[in-house]
Amino acid sequence: MTPEVPRDILLQARAGDRAAFRAVVEATQKLAFNIAWRLTWNASDAEDAAQEIYLRLFRNFEQYDPAQPFLPWFRRLATNCVLNWKEKQRPAGELPESLAAPREPLRDPNARLQKAIRELPPEYQACITLKYLEDLGINEIAQSLQVPPGTVKTWLFRARELLMQKLKPYVETLL
Repeated sequence: MTPEVPRDILLQARAGDRAAFRAVVEATQKLAFNIAWRLTWNASDAEDAAQEIYLRLFRNFEQYDPAQPFLPWFRRLATNCVLNWKEKQRPAGELPESLAAPREPLRDPNARLQKAIRELPPEYQACITLKYLEDLGINEIAQSLQVPPGTVKTWLFRARELLMQKLKPYVETLL
């Protein structure tokens, strides 16, 4: 369900009205959390990233053009914010293979898919999330990520190819 934010509330929030900003937050909090969840696959990280989304919204609300629809602008802000947040959270280095947790086969197909999506490059994760989990079209994704539609198509194609490669061993064991 897409949240509805009345235009007058948006204008008031953009002008600095804290009560109006609170109304915008309340109207969009599920959307923000869903975007954060689907890019992090971790509830705690999604909550932290959603807070970052609203901090960025508060600081950058004046950049919103009231002549344009709010939700595509908000999705772009939220997606970019979560991708930036994830980049800042990434550890400086990886553990040596000998110290890393042993690789056990994942029994839950959803967990396998989530893990495979998390291993994709950030732009591919964003495209897969917005296309298949947020149910956006190519043009809406392009607008959200501020890239041409052709780039979105390429990223989706490459993301699906990578996912098939990552999940192929699991599919072969089922056949």
